[in-house]
Amino acid sequence: MLTVSGLIVGWRIHSSPLEALGGFALLMLYAMTMLWVGTLLGLVVRSPDSVTGIAFIVIFPLTFVANTFVPVSGLPAGLQTVAEWNPVSILAAAVRTLFGNPTALPANPPWPLDHPVISAIAWCVVILVVVVPLTLRRYRSRTAG
Repeated sequence: MLTVSGLIVGWRIHSSPLEALGGFALLMLYAMTMLWVGTLLGLVVRSPDSVTGIAFIVIFPLTFVANTFVPVSGLPAGLQTVAEWNPVSILAAAVRTLFGNPTALPANPPWPLDHPVISAIAWCVVILVVVVPLTLRRYRSRTAG
């Protein structure tokens, strides 16, 4: 649905079909990663309101201190470093790269922004390696009689 909406407003894929499929696959990997994070959060926190509050506290800074809305070079120096290593910035750069709409990089980009696809996959894998066992352990402890 989001892809169709984007196409309606003028967004286009400027890469090969294989790279575009890679972009969609990366988005699916990220979605799966966030589902595991959300599941852990739901198991740890007692009320739905708490989940919403905690998610907002984490997601808001990650989204807005990233290259999703403004180029990294437009941020103050301290925030530039955070944005350059932010998983949301890296995911956005990777998906843009795979869809053939690359992100404008600073003069000497840090490794994650210079290699966004590898970095985005690495972030997802690292998060999954940490979160999946914690989620399963928490689930077992909550459901054990």
